[in-house]
Amino acid sequence: MLTDCGTGIVHSVMRSTLQRADSIVVVSGGSVDEARLASETLTWLEANGYGELVRNAVVAINLATQGTHLVKVDEIEAHFQSRVREIVRIPYDPQLAAGSVVHWSDLRPVTQHAARELAALVVEGLPVERGH
Repeated sequence: MLTDCGTGIVHSVMRSTLQRADSIVVVSGGSVDEARLASETLTWLEANGYGELVRNAVVAINLATQGTHLVKVDEIEAHFQSRVREIVRIPYDPQLAAGSVVHWSDLRPVTQHAARELAALVVEGLPVERGH
C-alpha cells in the first residue's frame, strides 16, 4: 500500500502509519530551502524512533523549476547521500510543473525513466518477508 502524507508528518495519524511502514520516499525540491525542509523531516524521523526508515529511505529531488542550478542540486544530493539509501532526480517536466493531473503518456521519456527508477528503488528496499 502507498500513502501520501503530504506535509503532515506530525499529524496524529502519522505515528500509526510510520510504525507500519516498510519504506518511505521523501520529496525534496531542487532549492536549498526545499532541501532543508526535507532534511528536517529526516531529522524529525530519526529523533522520534524511525532511524531505520530514514536509513532505508529514498529521496526524490523534484526539479520542478526549469533551469534549476545543477551545482546546488549536486550539493543537495551529496548531503542526502550520507543519510538515506538512494536518491533520484525527477527532471523538470511541464506536466509535473503544471501541478495538475499527470498523464503518463504526456510525460517526457526522461521523466518516465526517472519515475520507473524511483519505483524500482522503492521496491528494492521492501523486505522479502514482512516482520510486523
